[in-house]
Amino acid sequence: MQTLSEWASGSAWMRPLTSGLALAWVLAAAVHGGAEESARQLQLPAEAVIRFAGTSTLHGFGGELPAQPFLLILSNGTWTASAEVQTGQMLTDNAKRDRRMHEMMRTNDFPRMRGAVLAAPIPGTAGTNVTLTLQIRGATNDLTGRISNWQETAESIQFHAKWELSLKQYGIKPPSVAGIMRVGDIVRLEADVKATKTQSTSSPPAVISP
Repeated sequence: MQTLSEWASGSAWMRPLTSGLALAWVLAAAVHGGAEESARQLQLPAEAVIRFAGTSTLHGFGGELPAQPFLLILSNGTWTASAEVQTGQMLTDNAKRDRRMHEMMRTNDFPRMRGAVLAAPIPGTAGTNVTLTLQIRGATNDLTGRISNWQETAESIQFHAKWELSLKQYGIKPPSVAGIMRVGDIVRLEADVKATKTQSTSSPPAVISP
């Protein structure tokens, strides 16, 4: 005489039911795993102050400007961020020089610069190099940047970033004054970044394009 389990396993009408239960279990496990993956990703509101410095045949110059509010995304030991600045906010301590700089940057045609770092490893105490995709005047280049002083507390994450760019890389011709004062090709950039942790920072993955 067959046992109940033997009878059920041999019954044609039971096989679709057991297959359906197995499929439901697999789907439930996949959904649960996806929820855990999303829970491991944090999107933190962030701000940054960017400083720039250049050289000329007479003297150096520099200034600073704020980035537009952006998100610092943490996921599985990496971080991602994409930020913009308003080129018209680039100011030094000399109004005439600022006008020439804005003409060089064509701020009316290209009012924004954008930088992005995608899935970079969270640095240790020694810091690390990252690839920064920087768009200026419609041209995009990958630059090597240095991340240091990464500090994380229960309330925030802060770090320092620095990199250099060549104006020639972006098709920018530095201005000269009376053929005497010439601006150097290399511009140094630094940023102090602060991201604030909130009570609800978990979110599904986001796509950030440079």
